[in-house]
Amino acid sequence: MKHLIKFAIFIILLNASCTKDCNEGLIYKLNEIKAMGDTLPQKAMEQLDSLRPLFKNEPEYLQNRLSLLDIRLRDKAFIKHTSSISIKELCSYFEKEGTVEDIQEAYYYMGSVYRDLNDYPRAITYFLKSAEIAETKKNIDSSLWENAYSQLSYLYKVQFNYTEALNMSLKQLSVAEATGTINERTYANVASCYFKVNDTLNTVKYYDYILKGKNKITSNNHDILAKAMGDYTVLGYKEEASLCYSLLKENPNKKFPPNYLISLAIYYERFVSADSAAVAMVELYANSNSIESKYDAARWLTRYYTKKGDKDKAVEYAIKFIDANEAVIDKRTLEHTTNAKNFFQYRREKEEEMAIIEKATKARYYLLFGFLTFIIIILAITLHHYIQKKRMLDTIFQKENKIKESMLFIQMKEKEIEEEKKLIIQKEKDLESICIAKSKLAKQLEEAENDFKMLIAQNRELTRLTIMNNISGDAKEIIEKVKKASKGKYHLNDEEWKELLGAIDKLYPEFTYEIQAKFKRISEPVLRVCYLLKIGMSAPQVVNLTGYPRQTVFDRIKRIEKVINIDNIRFSSHTAPQQ
Repeated sequence: MKHLIKFAIFIILLNASCTKDCNEGLIYKLNEIKAMGDTLPQKAMEQLDSLRPLFKNEPEYLQNRLSLLDIRLRDKAFIKHTSSISIKELCSYFEKEGTVEDIQEAYYYMGSVYRDLNDYPRAITYFLKSAEIAETKKNIDSSLWENAYSQLSYLYKVQFNYTEALNMSLKQLSVAEATGTINERTYANVASCYFKVNDTLNTVKYYDYILKGKNKITSNNHDILAKAMGDYTVLGYKEEASLCYSLLKENPNKKFPPNYLISLAIYYERFVSADSAAVAMVELYANSNSIESKYDAARWLTRYYTKKGDKDKAVEYAIKFIDANEAVIDKRTLEHTTNAKNFFQYRREKEEEMAIIEKATKARYYLLFGFLTFIIIILAITLHHYIQKKRMLDTIFQKENKIKESMLFIQMKEKEIEEEKKLIIQKEKDLESICIAKSKLAKQLEEAENDFKMLIAQNRELTRLTIMNNISGDAKEIIEKVKKASKGKYHLNDEEWKELLGAIDKLYPEFTYEIQAKFKRISEPVLRVCYLLKIGMSAPQVVNLTGYPRQTVFDRIKRIEKVINIDNIRFSSHTAPQQ
């Protein structure tokens, strides 16, 4: 029987070992296909399809890894996602059973799916989740981390939120620098975002990194060259735009990106001739698949032929412009409608999620409250019984102690009577001595008080002299100027008020703060009166300098006195005394 059990255990361990090895082999194969997909997505998809039969009887984790890889390869092959059902299920599974890298990847491709479905709020949410995991966890895919910020930059850009697009592109740049994966496309994305926010210096700076630096743009980077040529041209950088143009012309295959013709037209119009630009615009309208490009080309050609006086061509392209304009409006209307619908649905789902979370939180709170209440009741009952028992024991103990204390008390009282008789005689003598000492102490106290008052006056005068010595030249001149002006009916102008306030703030940095702390609301006229009082101006002098009616000035001084002592304004340890 023992041998039979040992044999059964051996078979189980052998089977487990075999399964583990097989799983590791399949995982290795998936990783190989994943690496291939970064450069050859179509070929990788073919190999993945051939591998599917091997996964039919494998654990759920491996099957889900295969499904996630399938979504990744489709994204790499620029196959547009049409449904979010599969990726939702994968996300839910990997959140519970997956590794950190699995969750990061699932969130990233959740964002990719919603991007293709034009559901930008959800796409941004999941790209941010993917990036957040990469920022806070180890064992992550650094390429997905960088790509998440790249996708976020793109999504904000298509929604015309160029400031946030720039922030995301800079985060992408930071990740690329940290991981050593920076390339010309990273710099180009940052440059294009700076261009959108009208930052010319930084736009040129990052384009120059890849046009003149170690990561030079080559003729193979057609789309980057075309974008750089257009942006350089708009900014008026002819030399750099011409260099991009020359590199594009070196392309042996003559396969230009979609943005080439529009950038070429802009370049021709600015630096060559309008006629050359017209040729590019005609080609752009004829060959572009973008309705926006047709719109731009038709509008430009309508204006061009109108200026040339070619009415037939002008009318032809005016009609095309109207058609393209209607198509653009329809497209943007549909996009806005879709985005609004997606945003509304997203917000509603978030509200439902928050309601569920709030409900669960309340339930946990009530459960915890009930449990704590029960514990408190039990503790209260136990404590009550303990206190009652302790009180009984304490009562008995106290009675015994009282008897002992009474006996001792009687003995002590007899001794105290004798001692008190002696003390009475001694106290009579001490009382006489105390009266004499009290009289002497009163005189000493009076003398000390007078000395203290004199010391305060000396310190105040010393403070005044110290502050006056510390007044800087400019501030002193301004205050002296104001004091001279106060002798006549000279009203300070706004510039002179600014100078005075500046001088006071320089001399007494905390004065304005102290005044405003006392007054919850203080008007500019009242504040000006405070400043004049600060430098020692009398009420008549305040009238001369401000031009306010005499009664108004006195009323404002009374208001100030209700809140803060005028003497404290003129004579504090932080202020100069009245001159």
